[in-house]
Amino acid sequence: MRTGSTSQRLLAAVGACLVSLTACGSSEEPQAGPPDDFVCDIQAKSPEQNLLLRIMRADTYTPQIDHRTPRFVENMQINLRGTPEYRVTSSVRQCEYFRNDGREAGQTTLTYRWVPLADAEKVAYPAETRRYRLNGATGWSHDTAAGLSVRCELPGDLEAPSKNVLLRADASFTVNLGPVHDHGTQDQQMEFVYRMARRATEALGCANKPLEKEPVVEPVAGGGAS
Repeated sequence: MRTGSTSQRLLAAVGACLVSLTACGSSEEPQAGPPDDFVCDIQAKSPEQNLLLRIMRADTYTPQIDHRTPRFVENMQINLRGTPEYRVTSSVRQCEYFRNDGREAGQTTLTYRWVPLADAEKVAYPAETRRYRLNGATGWSHDTAAGLSVRCELPGDLEAPSKNVLLRADASFTVNLGPVHDHGTQDQQMEFVYRMARRATEALGCANKPLEKEPVVEPVAGGGAS
């Protein structure tokens, strides 16, 4: 009788585990996809943080994320499909970083959009703009802004429209320094945009992994100021 009672208790415990797995194991489930702040989050002492502090001439800054990663991806997909029309925007403003000595002192803003292949080269650049080619992407940088264009091949029903556009990342640097024509800063801006755009390509799921390699930032000969 004692043995039977013990067996019954064991069977009951096993049954309880099968009915409710969370009661016998971890209740935490891994998060699907990248974290909500993935596209904009900058880790301390990372290359991105070091670049941003130099560019903004700041010791610290405060980040602002305009869209969580799933919403960023959704908005970019809507813009690529072109539907529903009432939700389509020309670009998605995603990340902002404010100097901690006052917002009027300047900020860095990152936006993303799709550019038709036919319009990719129809860009008027200010004087003193440096041009770049980085692992198949093209970029440019001047005193107050930088941008990068790259192919982003998406799967499924987005495959066809993604082949007719480039993913474009644009950064504006509204730090009150006036025109400095600082080529070192221009190169740093270009590297910063590349590294941040890489996060966008990973979040979007670009199958060709266009910015997977580390950037080698060297201006194209004859492509701007030297």
